[in-house]
Amino acid sequence: MPPFIRRCPECGHVTFSRRFTASRADDGRRLLECPSCHHLIEPIDDPWLN
Repeated sequence: MPPFIRRCPECGHVTFSRRFTASRADDGRRLLECPSCHHLIEPIDDPWLN
């Protein structure tokens, strides 16, 4: 399986998806943090969907 990559919409930084730090917002949404500019991104491919 090829490595998944992500691109930050704010700064354009491209790297492996596992380098983006995952966290939860107060309302339960999953957010990813860009390792370059620390912009918070809500991913479309959320594996934690119920």
